Amino acid sequence: MVVCSSGPSSPEPQAWCFQCGAGYAAEVAACVECGVATVPEPPTEVADVGAADEDQLEYDLHEYSSQSRSMMASLLLGAAVPHAWQGAVLVVREADEEQVDGFVEAVHQAAAPALPEDAPRVGYALSDFDDDYVSRLTGALDAAGIAYGFDEDGDLEVAAADEARVEGLFDKLEGDDGEASTGEFGPGLDGTDAHDVLSLLFVASDRLQRNPRDRKGNRNLARGGEEIRQLALPFGFEARTWRAVLNQVNELVDIAGSDATQDEIAAAAAATRAVLRDLV
Repeated sequence: MVVCSSGPSSPEPQAWCFQCGAGYAAEVAACVECGVATVPEPPTEVADVGAADEDQLEYDLHEYSSQSRSMMASLLLGAAVPHAWQGAVLVVREADEEQVDGFVEAVHQAAAPALPEDAPRVGYALSDFDDDYVSRLTGALDAAGIAYGFDEDGDLEVAAADEARVEGLFDKLEGDDGEASTGEFGPGLDGTDAHDVLSLLFVASDRLQRNPRDRKGNRNLARGGEEIRQLALPFGFEARTWRAVLNQVNELVDIAGSDATQDEIAAAAAATRAVLRDLV
């Protein structure tokens, strides 16, 4: 790989690193410093993302591999979404959040661990569990980075090598299966709709799984966490389901307010998002 120098006699760069901004000759496929693929356009400055009166949104992608960040850069350029990079932190207009979230989901799916075709497998029948439980289980598997699939009967399949870890996840979720008394919940909040609180918490956890330092996400988590604890059991919810939601939200609130690492907060936020996904 040849890096274009900045001397007056050097050729103009024809490829750039979208993360650090280094310029390269056209034939250079990847940045020698960052390891990400080069792009055909020079990177944009953060101040130039959107108009001066437009809000910006950050996605902390440090946990992404260089391949995943390269895929994200390609998707953004292909869709002409205004953006900039501060190292591994992606900056976009808040107005583009929905579209960028779609790209995040696409990158996650592409990077998800695949269950090896020839690996010995262990199966778990899920017919006795409701959709809420299965959603929480798959969210926990995703957060733990455990590859899984489903057979033609809808039963869960994992690699035999991951059996002990999966059993641990089942044990962790088992505490949510008991029936809860409606007296365990809050007294109720006049004028507050449970769906609005769940939506607020879903958006907060979605933001925090991408950037645990996101200030708006943390503010909304604190507000939503306080409100959901005061709500009475909402109409249409089984007590055990609502208890499971409360437990997951409380866990995220506790972790976000502790000295946990950014990765631990992001994992808890991802698990919370998975629990709330089918409820909003």
